[in-house]
Amino acid sequence: MVAVRGKELGETLRRAAVATEMTIGRIRLLGLRVALPKTEAIVFGGKGWCLPANLTIQVDREPVQVKANIKYLGLVLDRKWDFREHFIRLAPRIVGAASALGRLLPNVGGPRAPCRRLFAGVVRSMALYGAPIWADRLSSENKSLLRRPQRVVALRIIRGYSTVSHAEWLKRKHGALSYRATQVMTGHGCFGHYLHNIKRELGPQCHECGDPDDSAQHTLEVCSRWDEERRTLTAAIWTTDLSLHSVVAAMLGSERKWKAVVSFCEEVISQKEAAEREREDAADAHPLRQRRRGRRRAQFAAVNRVLPR
Repeated sequence: MVAVRGKELGETLRRAAVATEMTIGRIRLLGLRVALPKTEAIVFGGKGWCLPANLTIQVDREPVQVKANIKYLGLVLDRKWDFREHFIRLAPRIVGAASALGRLLPNVGGPRAPCRRLFAGVVRSMALYGAPIWADRLSSENKSLLRRPQRVVALRIIRGYSTVSHAEWLKRKHGALSYRATQVMTGHGCFGHYLHNIKRELGPQCHECGDPDDSAQHTLEVCSRWDEERRTLTAAIWTTDLSLHSVVAAMLGSERKWKAVVSFCEEVISQKEAAEREREDAADAHPLRQRRRGRRRAQFAAVNRVLPR
């Protein structure tokens, strides 16, 4: 890299041309040559300064266009040093890496939590490359560009849905959430209330007991269909208070109680999922309830925004 400075643009360009010619001369003495197609130039200007159109600099008697940004050692430098272009280019790469890793981390089964955290570290290292250089310029816009790809892999670690909020607890020393335990903790899963909200059910009622609102809390604390499993759970965690706050406190209290809650979630939600698949596959299933995948589901939701009465 050749860096020069001047009080005005013309002086800066002349100094750059002279310094570049001297550098190219030294390179030639080593038996090497400069690859002009790979040569880039940029001018750093102060606040309010605009880059003139079609500005060039002479390199080995050939014009090289001065750009608004250049890539140098893996970082995209721009004339204002706000690194906006760096994060615009970086975000799709991280999303691609996170999505590729996500295919190795299915919600049901797949690697356990330590391995999932290892995969997350790969994405994080990509996101934080060059951080000592751009840390002081990390604006809210740049932060938002970094959050999305890291959220993709974070959801795979916790086995959650894309609709899960950012809130997680982090300081525990035992236990890992399963896919079905995450459904109960977040309320985003095989529950009539949630399925109705995302236009997958005609109403929020419970198919097991007929309650008008089948929420995660209803499944955990009220639904008569799961009385036997609930008795096993309350005996294991030493409390009949099954509010979410109380259940989480019990889970954090000991590894044995954590496993008891996860076991309850696995047993109950797996049965709810099996019943939901049967309803989806039924010959007389409403079109809203029929099983759809990927892009077709998104297209169906876009066309059918209003539910039939």
